[in-house]
Amino acid sequence: MSVRNNRQLKANLKVRMFFVFLILTIVVWMLIKLSKSYSAEIVFDVEYVNLPKDKVFQTDVITQVKASVYSTGFNLLKYKFKRKKLQFDVSNLASKSENKYYYLPNRHLIDLKLQLNDVSIIEQFSRDTIFIILGLNLTKKVPIELNADIQFKLGYNFVDAIKMTPDSIEIIGPEAVLDTIDMVLTDRIELIDISTAINETVKLSTFDNVKLTYSTPNIILTAEVDKFTEGSLTVPFEIVNLPANYKITTFPKEVKIIYKVGLKNFNKITTQNLHIVCDFKESVDNDLNYMTPRLQEQSPLISSVRFIPNKIEYLIEK
Repeated sequence: MSVRNNRQLKANLKVRMFFVFLILTIVVWMLIKLSKSYSAEIVFDVEYVNLPKDKVFQTDVITQVKASVYSTGFNLLKYKFKRKKLQFDVSNLASKSENKYYYLPNRHLIDLKLQLNDVSIIEQFSRDTIFIILGLNLTKKVPIELNADIQFKLGYNFVDAIKMTPDSIEIIGPEAVLDTIDMVLTDRIELIDISTAINETVKLSTFDNVKLTYSTPNIILTAEVDKFTEGSLTVPFEIVNLPANYKITTFPKEVKIIYKVGLKNFNKITTQNLHIVCDFKESVDNDLNYMTPRLQEQSPLISSVRFIPNKIEYLIEK
């Protein structure tokens, strides 16, 4: 039994020694191969430098380039696993038209080689021309538009118009991009069963463009909310655009105005701040035998205005 075990141990040892020598041979072979120089296609990241302070890229630029590189196998392997960045000097751009430029990387091989190690040589870039559009970096002020679903409890409403602070925003970015922007939306906001004042911070839906910066990322949304009730007053009306030689008799001489008003402002609405007019010329122009009462200036405190009667009949004495 012991003789068989010894034979098996010797056989296992021979197999292990074989694999050790095989691995060492492969490693030595790889080291020899990697120490030699070859040409291979390498992908580089691109960084643009020396951009004029008053200029920005108007469109997305190429951020990767492919080039044929002659170097040792070690370096080529390193470039494959850890991508190197090349800096393209924008001061070397050639002008094509007013804002259009182009960069010729194959004309700057010597300068770009210096960004690699001494034994690596960039032989040629696969893309011989890189087009770039440069323009001014401008500031544009645009309004903010609220994107909201606001629902009140029964009988409640705004006392005044809802207020956004700020109501506009300054955007800084490329001229070509700013020309396409006329307003900025807020993120969607839902306020349900509102019965108290609104005071909310709302984010802006900014554009998916890293070249743009915004003067503020959000706004404050405020509004006074009150329970509304119905009010009514009987008010005399004024006839406008009546010819000087006309004498008119109306039926009736006053109208009842019915409106909705917040409880807090109920006592603020009086006959003194309700100016009702009937336009005689409008009736004549539309061949009507009655006049329509209207509020000349409606108070922001009231809403849902209606008149009783809503038609004023009249007789004319010339």
